[in-house]
Amino acid sequence: MTTLNLPGGAIFDALIAQAALKAQVDVLLTLNPNHFTRLGNAIAQIIQVPT
Repeated sequence: MTTLNLPGGAIFDALIAQAALKAQVDVLLTLNPNHFTRLGNAIAQIIQVPT
C-alpha cells in the first residue's frame, strides 16, 4: 500500500479487490470504479457500475 501511495480507506478497497481476484469472481460491482481501477488491470477488467 505504501508503494502505491494508497491512504486509509483505499486499503479496504485493495483488500476487497484482492479477495475478488482470489475468489475468481467475474464481476465486482461498485459505485466508485476509480477506487478500484487504479489497483491494476486484473481488477479493472472485472469492475462494473450497477445500473
